[in-house]
Amino acid sequence: MRRVLGLLVVVFVAIVCAGRDLYEVLGISRDASSPEIKKAFRKLSLKLHPDKNPGDDEAAKKFAEVASAYEVLSDTEKRKKYDMYGEDGLKEGGGGGHDPFDIFSQFFGGGRQQRQQEPSRGNDVVVPLRVSLADLYNGKNIPVSMRRKVVCQHCHGKGAAHADDIQTCHECGGHGVKIETRRVGPGFIQQFQTTCNKCGGKGKIITSTCPVCGGHKTNFGDVEFDVDVEKGMQDGQEVEFEHYADEFADRSAGHVRFRITTTPHELFSRDGDDLWMDMNISLKEALVGFKKNFVHMDGRIVEVNRNEITEPSQVITLKDEGMPKYQYASEKGKNYFTSRLLILCIGQLNIKINVQFPDTLSAEQKQGFRELFAM
Repeated sequence: MRRVLGLLVVVFVAIVCAGRDLYEVLGISRDASSPEIKKAFRKLSLKLHPDKNPGDDEAAKKFAEVASAYEVLSDTEKRKKYDMYGEDGLKEGGGGGHDPFDIFSQFFGGGRQQRQQEPSRGNDVVVPLRVSLADLYNGKNIPVSMRRKVVCQHCHGKGAAHADDIQTCHECGGHGVKIETRRVGPGFIQQFQTTCNKCGGKGKIITSTCPVCGGHKTNFGDVEFDVDVEKGMQDGQEVEFEHYADEFADRSAGHVRFRITTTPHELFSRDGDDLWMDMNISLKEALVGFKKNFVHMDGRIVEVNRNEITEPSQVITLKDEGMPKYQYASEKGKNYFTSRLLILCIGQLNIKINVQFPDTLSAEQKQGFRELFAM
Protein backbone atom coordinates (compact mmCIF):
# COMPACT_ATOMS: atom_id res chain seq x y z
CA MET A 1 0.00 0.00 0.00
CA ARG A 2 2.74 2.43 1.03
CA ARG A 3 4.90 1.73 -2.03
CA VAL A 4 1.96 1.98 -4.43
CA LEU A 5 1.01 5.36 -2.98
CA GLY A 6 4.66 6.35 -3.08
CA LEU A 7 4.94 5.54 -6.79
CA LEU A 8 1.77 7.48 -7.50
CA VAL A 9 3.00 10.64 -5.83
CA VAL A 10 6.37 10.35 -7.59
CA VAL A 11 4.48 10.33 -10.87
CA PHE A 12 2.55 13.36 -9.66
CA VAL A 13 5.84 15.14 -9.07
CA ALA A 14 6.98 14.58 -12.65
CA ILE A 15 3.72 15.94 -14.02
CA VAL A 16 2.73 18.63 -11.58
CA CYS A 17 6.11 19.97 -10.51
CA ALA A 18 7.43 20.46 -14.04
CA GLY A 19 8.16 24.10 -14.61
CA ARG A 20 7.26 25.07 -11.04
CA ASP A 21 9.42 27.35 -8.95
CA LEU A 22 10.68 25.14 -6.12
CA TYR A 23 11.04 28.14 -3.82
CA GLU A 24 7.40 28.99 -4.50
CA VAL A 25 6.39 25.40 -3.69
CA LEU A 26 7.88 25.76 -0.20
CA GLY A 27 6.70 29.36 0.13
CA ILE A 28 10.19 30.78 0.77
CA SER A 29 12.41 33.42 -0.79
CA ARG A 30 15.33 32.52 -3.07
CA ASP A 31 17.84 33.58 -0.41
CA ALA A 32 16.22 31.45 2.30
CA SER A 33 18.63 29.91 4.80
CA SER A 34 18.89 26.20 5.52
CA PRO A 35 16.87 26.47 8.78
CA GLU A 36 14.16 28.39 6.92
CA ILE A 37 13.98 25.67 4.25
CA LYS A 38 13.68 22.97 6.91
CA LYS A 39 11.03 24.90 8.81
CA ALA A 40 8.93 25.38 5.66
CA PHE A 41 9.18 21.68 4.75
CA ARG A 42 8.29 20.59 8.26
CA LYS A 43 5.17 22.74 8.39
CA LEU A 44 3.88 21.89 4.90
CA SER A 45 4.66 18.16 4.96
CA LEU A 46 2.82 17.65 8.25
CA LYS A 47 -0.15 19.60 6.94
CA LEU A 48 -0.35 17.78 3.58
CA HIS A 49 0.63 14.24 4.63
CA PRO A 50 -1.79 11.67 3.06
CA ASP A 51 -2.49 10.17 6.48
CA LYS A 52 -4.00 13.50 7.49
CA ASN A 53 -5.86 13.88 4.19
CA PRO A 54 -7.19 10.42 3.28
CA GLY A 55 -8.63 10.29 -0.23
CA ASP A 56 -7.53 13.84 -1.08
CA ASP A 57 -5.59 13.52 -4.36
CA GLU A 58 -4.81 17.24 -4.45
CA ALA A 59 -3.16 17.08 -1.01
CA ALA A 60 -1.15 14.03 -2.15
CA LYS A 61 0.10 15.97 -5.19
CA LYS A 62 1.13 18.92 -3.07
CA PHE A 63 2.80 16.63 -0.53
CA ALA A 64 4.89 15.14 -3.32
CA GLU A 65 5.75 18.61 -4.66
CA VAL A 66 6.90 19.76 -1.25
CA ALA A 67 9.04 16.65 -0.72
CA SER A 68 10.62 17.04 -4.17
CA ALA A 69 11.36 20.74 -3.62
CA TYR A 70 12.90 20.04 -0.21
CA GLU A 71 15.08 17.25 -1.60
CA VAL A 72 16.64 19.71 -4.05
CA LEU A 73 16.84 22.89 -1.97
CA SER A 74 18.18 21.17 1.17
CA ASP A 75 21.14 19.79 -0.81
CA THR A 76 23.80 22.47 -1.39
CA GLU A 77 25.02 21.08 -4.73
CA LYS A 78 21.53 20.41 -6.12
CA ARG A 79 20.35 23.84 -5.04
CA LYS A 80 23.33 25.46 -6.76
CA LYS A 81 22.59 23.61 -10.00
CA TYR A 82 18.92 24.50 -9.79
CA ASP A 83 19.67 28.18 -9.18
CA MET A 84 22.00 28.28 -12.20
CA TYR A 85 20.24 26.05 -14.72
CA GLY A 86 16.75 25.41 -13.39
CA GLU A 87 15.29 21.90 -13.49
CA ASP A 88 17.30 21.05 -16.60
CA GLY A 89 20.42 21.18 -14.44
CA LEU A 90 18.99 18.45 -12.21
CA LYS A 91 18.20 15.92 -14.93
CA GLU A 92 21.70 14.53 -15.22
CA GLY A 93 22.33 14.20 -11.51
CA GLY A 94 18.76 13.37 -10.52
CA GLY A 95 16.75 15.10 -7.83
CA GLY A 96 13.06 14.98 -7.04
CA GLY A 97 12.64 11.32 -7.99
CA HIS A 98 12.76 9.68 -4.57
CA ASP A 99 9.80 8.36 -2.63
CA PRO A 100 8.37 11.38 -0.76
CA PHE A 101 7.58 9.13 2.23
CA ASP A 102 11.28 8.23 2.50
CA ILE A 103 12.19 11.91 2.52
CA PHE A 104 9.52 12.53 5.17
CA SER A 105 10.80 9.63 7.32
CA GLN A 106 14.41 10.73 7.03
CA PHE A 107 13.44 14.22 8.15
CA PHE A 108 11.22 13.26 11.10
CA GLY A 109 12.34 9.81 12.16
CA GLY A 110 15.55 8.12 13.28
CA GLY A 111 17.61 11.24 12.94
CA ARG A 112 20.02 10.46 15.73
CA GLN A 113 22.30 8.29 13.64
CA GLN A 114 22.59 11.00 11.00
CA ARG A 115 23.28 13.64 13.61
CA GLN A 116 26.19 11.66 14.99
CA GLN A 117 27.82 12.02 11.60
CA GLU A 118 27.42 15.79 11.50
CA PRO A 119 30.52 17.98 11.67
CA SER A 120 31.43 19.40 15.06
CA ARG A 121 28.85 21.86 16.31
CA GLY A 122 27.97 23.69 19.48
CA ASN A 123 25.91 22.31 22.33
CA ASP A 124 22.18 21.88 21.92
CA VAL A 125 19.86 23.95 24.10
CA VAL A 126 16.66 22.53 25.61
CA VAL A 127 14.08 25.17 26.52
CA PRO A 128 11.00 24.22 28.60
CA LEU A 129 7.84 25.47 26.91
CA ARG A 130 4.77 25.75 29.12
CA VAL A 131 1.68 25.06 27.04
CA SER A 132 -1.94 24.96 28.18
CA LEU A 133 -3.96 21.78 27.71
CA ALA A 134 -6.36 23.78 25.51
CA ASP A 135 -3.51 24.72 23.16
CA LEU A 136 -2.47 21.06 22.95
CA TYR A 137 -6.08 20.18 22.12
CA ASN A 138 -6.52 22.84 19.45
CA GLY A 139 -2.93 23.39 18.29
CA LYS A 140 -1.27 26.79 18.40
CA ASN A 141 1.61 28.80 16.98
CA ILE A 142 3.51 30.29 19.92
CA PRO A 143 5.99 33.14 19.36
CA VAL A 144 9.09 32.83 21.56
CA SER A 145 12.07 35.19 21.88
CA MET A 146 15.44 33.89 23.09
CA ARG A 147 18.80 35.56 23.68
CA ARG A 148 21.85 33.83 22.23
CA LYS A 149 25.39 34.48 21.00
CA VAL A 150 25.69 35.49 17.35
CA VAL A 151 28.81 35.85 15.22
CA CYS A 152 29.95 39.47 15.19
CA GLN A 153 28.79 41.15 11.98
CA HIS A 154 31.65 43.67 12.11
CA CYS A 155 34.59 41.24 12.13
CA HIS A 156 32.64 38.18 10.85
CA GLY A 157 33.94 36.09 13.72
CA LYS A 158 37.61 36.95 13.22
CA GLY A 159 38.03 39.00 16.39
CA ALA A 160 40.22 41.61 14.64
CA ALA A 161 39.44 45.18 13.71
CA HIS A 162 40.62 44.55 10.13
CA ALA A 163 41.21 41.39 8.11
CA ASP A 164 44.82 42.48 7.45
CA ASP A 165 45.50 42.37 11.19
CA ILE A 166 45.25 38.57 11.22
CA GLN A 167 48.64 37.05 10.49
CA THR A 168 49.93 33.50 10.30
CA CYS A 169 52.05 32.63 13.31
CA HIS A 170 55.69 32.45 12.18
CA GLU A 171 56.65 30.22 15.13
CA CYS A 172 54.43 27.27 14.13
CA GLY A 173 53.69 28.16 10.51
CA GLY A 174 49.98 28.36 11.24
CA HIS A 175 49.72 24.80 12.60
CA GLY A 176 49.21 25.79 16.23
CA VAL A 177 51.71 23.17 17.37
CA LYS A 178 55.49 22.74 17.23
CA ILE A 179 57.67 19.68 17.11
CA GLU A 180 60.47 19.83 19.66
CA THR A 181 63.32 17.44 20.29
CA ARG A 182 64.90 16.37 23.55
CA ARG A 183 68.03 14.32 24.19
CA VAL A 184 67.13 11.51 26.55
CA GLY A 185 70.45 9.66 26.58
CA PRO A 186 73.65 9.04 24.66
CA GLY A 187 72.64 8.74 21.01
CA PHE A 188 68.87 8.96 21.78
CA ILE A 189 66.63 11.85 20.79
CA GLN A 190 62.91 12.12 21.57
CA GLN A 191 60.48 14.15 19.48
CA PHE A 192 57.28 15.48 20.98
CA GLN A 193 54.54 17.87 19.98
CA THR A 194 53.69 20.96 22.02
CA THR A 195 51.17 23.76 21.72
CA CYS A 196 52.68 26.88 20.22
CA ASN A 197 53.22 29.47 22.96
CA LYS A 198 53.30 32.35 20.52
CA CYS A 199 49.74 31.92 19.17
CA GLY A 200 48.29 29.75 21.92
CA GLY A 201 47.59 26.91 19.50
CA LYS A 202 45.43 29.05 17.19
CA GLY A 203 47.90 29.28 14.31
CA LYS A 204 47.01 32.94 13.89
CA ILE A 205 48.13 36.12 15.60
CA ILE A 206 45.70 39.02 15.84
CA THR A 207 47.36 42.42 16.11
CA SER A 208 44.18 44.43 16.68
CA THR A 209 40.90 43.94 18.51
CA CYS A 210 37.44 44.26 16.97
CA PRO A 211 35.83 47.40 18.46
CA VAL A 212 32.34 45.81 18.40
CA CYS A 213 32.85 42.41 20.04
CA GLY A 214 36.09 43.23 21.87
CA GLY A 215 37.84 40.29 20.23
CA HIS A 216 35.34 37.74 21.54
CA LYS A 217 34.12 37.05 17.96
CA THR A 218 30.47 36.95 19.08
CA ASN A 219 27.86 39.30 20.50
CA PHE A 220 24.53 38.72 22.20
CA GLY A 221 21.41 39.04 20.08
CA ASP A 222 17.75 38.08 20.17
CA VAL A 223 16.25 35.44 17.91
CA GLU A 224 12.52 35.00 17.31
CA PHE A 225 10.89 31.58 17.01
CA ASP A 226 7.44 30.56 15.81
CA VAL A 227 6.91 27.30 17.68
CA ASP A 228 4.20 25.19 16.07
CA VAL A 229 2.53 23.27 18.89
CA GLU A 230 0.53 20.61 17.11
CA LYS A 231 -2.69 19.00 18.23
CA GLY A 232 -2.19 16.05 20.54
CA MET A 233 1.43 16.71 21.54
CA GLN A 234 2.35 15.47 25.00
CA ASP A 235 4.71 16.34 27.83
CA GLY A 236 8.33 15.70 26.90
CA GLN A 237 7.84 16.00 23.16
CA GLU A 238 10.08 18.54 21.49
CA VAL A 239 9.95 21.02 18.62
CA GLU A 240 13.45 21.38 17.19
CA PHE A 241 15.10 24.26 15.36
CA GLU A 242 18.40 23.17 13.85
CA HIS A 243 21.43 25.44 14.25
CA TYR A 244 19.62 28.13 16.25
CA ALA A 245 21.62 27.84 19.48
CA ASP A 246 24.73 29.92 20.26
CA GLU A 247 26.77 30.66 17.15
CA PHE A 248 30.51 30.12 16.88
CA ALA A 249 33.14 31.44 14.52
CA ASP A 250 34.77 28.06 13.95
CA ARG A 251 31.84 25.61 13.95
CA SER A 252 28.13 25.45 13.33
CA ALA A 253 25.60 26.30 16.01
CA GLY A 254 23.83 23.62 18.01
CA HIS A 255 20.10 22.99 17.90
CA VAL A 256 17.35 24.56 20.01
CA ARG A 257 14.70 22.15 21.25
CA PHE A 258 11.51 23.40 22.90
CA ARG A 259 10.26 20.71 25.30
CA ILE A 260 6.51 20.62 25.98
CA THR A 261 5.28 20.99 29.55
CA THR A 262 1.52 21.07 30.10
CA THR A 263 -0.01 23.59 32.47
CA PRO A 264 -3.09 22.40 34.44
CA HIS A 265 -6.57 23.06 33.10
CA GLU A 266 -9.36 24.20 35.42
CA LEU A 267 -11.83 21.59 34.14
CA PHE A 268 -10.01 18.81 32.26
CA SER A 269 -7.07 16.53 33.04
CA ARG A 270 -5.28 14.26 30.59
CA ASP A 271 -4.41 10.57 30.56
CA GLY A 272 -2.73 9.76 27.23
CA ASP A 273 -5.35 10.38 24.56
CA ASP A 274 -8.18 10.36 27.12
CA LEU A 275 -9.56 13.27 29.10
CA TRP A 276 -11.09 13.33 32.57
CA MET A 277 -13.38 15.83 34.26
CA ASP A 278 -15.61 16.05 37.35
CA MET A 279 -19.31 16.88 37.22
CA ASN A 280 -21.43 17.74 40.25
CA ILE A 281 -25.10 16.71 40.39
CA SER A 282 -27.74 16.94 43.07
CA LEU A 283 -29.27 13.99 44.91
CA LYS A 284 -32.48 14.53 42.97
CA GLU A 285 -30.57 14.41 39.67
CA ALA A 286 -28.80 11.25 40.81
CA LEU A 287 -32.19 9.58 41.35
CA VAL A 288 -34.30 10.83 38.43
CA GLY A 289 -31.69 11.72 35.79
CA PHE A 290 -30.31 14.99 34.47
CA LYS A 291 -29.31 17.02 31.43
CA LYS A 292 -26.20 19.17 31.74
CA ASN A 293 -23.98 21.12 29.34
CA PHE A 294 -20.31 22.07 29.45
CA VAL A 295 -17.97 23.98 27.14
CA HIS A 296 -15.23 21.85 25.57
CA MET A 297 -11.74 23.21 24.90
CA ASP A 298 -12.57 24.03 21.28
CA GLY A 299 -15.57 26.12 22.33
CA ARG A 300 -18.25 23.52 21.51
CA ILE A 301 -21.21 23.01 23.83
CA VAL A 302 -21.32 19.32 24.81
CA GLU A 303 -24.52 17.91 26.31
CA VAL A 304 -24.63 15.10 28.87
CA ASN A 305 -28.00 13.31 29.20
CA ARG A 306 -28.83 10.56 31.68
CA ASN A 307 -32.24 9.06 32.50
CA GLU A 308 -31.04 6.40 34.94
CA ILE A 309 -29.97 6.36 38.56
CA THR A 310 -26.40 7.62 38.92
CA GLU A 311 -24.23 6.38 41.74
CA PRO A 312 -21.62 8.53 43.51
CA SER A 313 -18.20 8.40 41.74
CA GLN A 314 -19.76 6.71 38.72
CA VAL A 315 -17.92 7.42 35.46
CA ILE A 316 -19.80 8.42 32.31
CA THR A 317 -17.83 7.97 29.09
CA LEU A 318 -18.25 10.09 25.97
CA LYS A 319 -16.51 8.65 22.91
CA ASP A 320 -14.65 10.84 20.41
CA GLU A 321 -14.34 13.67 22.93
CA GLY A 322 -10.77 12.85 23.99
CA MET A 323 -7.50 14.42 22.86
CA PRO A 324 -6.56 14.46 19.16
CA LYS A 325 -3.89 11.93 18.30
CA TYR A 326 -0.57 13.64 17.54
CA GLN A 327 0.07 13.93 13.76
CA TYR A 328 -3.39 12.48 13.09
CA ALA A 329 -5.43 15.40 14.37
CA SER A 330 -8.14 14.89 11.75
CA GLU A 331 -8.80 11.49 13.33
CA LYS A 332 -9.44 12.81 16.82
CA GLY A 333 -8.74 10.21 19.47
CA LYS A 334 -7.80 7.44 17.02
CA ASN A 335 -4.44 5.71 16.74
CA TYR A 336 -2.64 4.42 13.64
CA PHE A 337 -0.39 1.37 13.71
CA THR A 338 1.87 -0.25 11.10
CA SER A 339 1.73 0.93 7.49
CA ARG A 340 -1.41 3.00 7.24
CA LEU A 341 -3.59 0.38 8.92
CA LEU A 342 -6.23 2.00 11.10
CA ILE A 343 -6.97 0.33 14.40
CA LEU A 344 -9.82 1.99 16.24
CA CYS A 345 -8.56 3.08 19.61
CA ILE A 346 -10.81 6.01 20.31
CA GLY A 347 -9.80 8.63 22.81
CA GLN A 348 -12.65 9.37 25.16
CA LEU A 349 -13.82 11.81 27.78
CA ASN A 350 -14.43 10.26 31.19
CA ILE A 351 -16.78 12.21 33.45
CA LYS A 352 -16.62 11.35 37.15
CA ILE A 353 -19.92 12.11 38.87
CA ASN A 354 -19.95 13.72 42.30
CA VAL A 355 -23.35 13.50 44.01
CA GLN A 356 -23.91 16.44 46.31
CA PHE A 357 -26.03 15.39 49.28
CA PRO A 358 -28.08 18.01 51.12
CA ASP A 359 -26.85 19.09 54.54
CA THR A 360 -30.31 18.80 56.11
CA LEU A 361 -33.82 17.59 55.25
CA SER A 362 -37.12 19.00 56.40
CA ALA A 363 -39.68 16.78 58.12
CA GLU A 364 -41.77 16.75 54.94
CA GLN A 365 -38.76 15.72 52.85
CA LYS A 366 -37.88 12.93 55.25
CA GLN A 367 -41.44 11.64 55.15
CA GLY A 368 -41.41 11.82 51.37
CA PHE A 369 -38.27 9.68 51.20
CA ARG A 370 -39.76 7.15 53.67
CA GLU A 371 -42.82 6.79 51.52
CA LEU A 372 -40.71 6.58 48.33
CA PHE A 373 -38.52 3.77 49.59
CA ALA A 374 -41.42 1.96 51.24
CA MET A 375 -43.02 1.39 47.84
